Amino acid sequence: MAKFSAHILEEIQQRCNIVEIISGYIPLKKIGKNYKTVCPFHQEKTPSFMVNEEKQIFHCFGCGVGGNVFSFIMKIERLNFPEAVSFLAEKAGINIALNTKDEVSCSVVAALYKINELSSEYFFRNLAMSALAESARKYLSGRGLDVQGIKNFKIGFALNCWDGLLSFLRQHNLSDELILKSGLVISSSSKKLYDRFRNRIMFPISNRQGRIVGFGGRVFSKLSPHDNNIKQAKYINSPETEIYKKGNILYGFNFSKEFIQQLDYVVVVEGYLDFIVPFQAGFKNIVASLGTAFTLEQILVLKRYTKNVVIIFDADEAGQNATLRSLDVLLDAGMNVKIVRLNNEDDPDSYVRNYGREKFYQIVKQAKTLFDYKLEILFSKYSQDIPEEKALIAFEMLSTINKISDAVVRAAYITQLSEKLFVSEQVLLNELKKIKTSVIDNKNFLNTQIFNKHKTISSAEEMLVALLLNDLKMLEKVKKNLKYDDFKNPVIKEIMKYLFVDNVNAKNIAISLQRTDNSALNRFVCRILAEDFGIKDKGKSFTDCVRKIKKDSIQVKLDALQRQISMSSQDGANNLLREYSYLIKEQMSI
Repeated sequence: MAKFSAHILEEIQQRCNIVEIISGYIPLKKIGKNYKTVCPFHQEKTPSFMVNEEKQIFHCFGCGVGGNVFSFIMKIERLNFPEAVSFLAEKAGINIALNTKDEVSCSVVAALYKINELSSEYFFRNLAMSALAESARKYLSGRGLDVQGIKNFKIGFALNCWDGLLSFLRQHNLSDELILKSGLVISSSSKKLYDRFRNRIMFPISNRQGRIVGFGGRVFSKLSPHDNNIKQAKYINSPETEIYKKGNILYGFNFSKEFIQQLDYVVVVEGYLDFIVPFQAGFKNIVASLGTAFTLEQILVLKRYTKNVVIIFDADEAGQNATLRSLDVLLDAGMNVKIVRLNNEDDPDSYVRNYGREKFYQIVKQAKTLFDYKLEILFSKYSQDIPEEKALIAFEMLSTINKISDAVVRAAYITQLSEKLFVSEQVLLNELKKIKTSVIDNKNFLNTQIFNKHKTISSAEEMLVALLLNDLKMLEKVKKNLKYDDFKNPVIKEIMKYLFVDNVNAKNIAISLQRTDNSALNRFVCRILAEDFGIKDKGKSFTDCVRKIKKDSIQVKLDALQRQISMSSQDGANNLLREYSYLIKEQMSI
């Protein structure tokens, strides 16, 4: 994951005034020192979304969302933190240095994007104008692609020559070193460069922002006679580069993301044409995984837009196995999954061409539940009449059911499985207990628990944070008077870890918390900054907060001692009572 220096983040924040950035999405009305509007993240009639220009934060008092300019862009554009930084840096005209393991410079990244754009134009022009691309044009037409569709998706053609693209890129004053880094050319054993893609239809692969990061090349005809001894793959793709990580990309997502959000479900297919043909026909909430390995990174991208997924992979054995593998990953991520099983002769591309968009829409609506689909596949592989194979079916189904978070759905599937296998529910429940529970995403769970629990913890800790964030000079006084362990609110304890343990500069605390990717902490800090605690005498308030936090800290210890005393022997209780008496005196002296 990319890391950014505090200096760069501060510079971006200074140039990207939060009021100007947010007003580019929603109108703001100035009321006193703040700006207000209706929240873009939940439905409301009375404006509760506040932007504070002085503190460069936003906070919604309705839904609780809040943060700095990075937080807002992450939320509104559905980007992760590095993407939001890059997004704002580009707006501000700042060249950011990505301090990755390989220390990739921005100049190289920019050059790779430029090479891909130029290459896309080159391939597109070949398909549109070259006489050598006539057979490719006929092939695409036969697959149902019209001129507008080819233009929309920038589909192109790689000529059947060894250095067509290489020569073109060299004419644009690009070094061989950079061209080689793009993955579009290959170096032979004799160090001679040649084009990776030859005599192939070319599909540009774009990231979520629509920038081209790589290419896929599809063969559509036999190789020329002198190449007959070469084994060719149906598809070849760009290798991974500094800007292209295959497992993070969903083909077509830059076109379909808004439709996915609007319709609240996504159809996931496998290949380029499986995406393009339905999309061109008007089925817009669709993406392609570009292979059978549906990754967690791809799922997490989708989860920002919807939790509802319909999978349509090929009906062959490889497609079935890929679907089964994807089910568990999707369930682990908390997604709702359905599956469409096409006939062996069809894929999404051919189905739309043969039967039309409406029929395609109908089969999507009639998608099987993950339970029915997996059981159907398992029944085709194993016999219910053989006890050992029935046990295998039960184990496979229970492993999937175990990943379902909804207890009602889980119970319903246990009942259905009992009926299908003619095995009692109690036996299945006993077997379910033996299956190792799926790993919980502890980080996200903790974030949620922290955010929900902080309201019930000592308000003195919150007020002290408010004092600290509004007067950074108080940090040394806090360190002198309190210990890290004195804080009990989990959110505030995490903040104090940055200040006490990690020695983070308090001036950059909002940025530092944002970089932890812990949205609960960031929201909490911004809520504290946004609230008016009505503090008139900062010195007295500070003293009162410290006294209350110390007393609360001792009280926690006293409560724990009371529990130990009640369960201890006489000798053990005497020692604990002495400690209890000492703490009581210490508490009274504060």
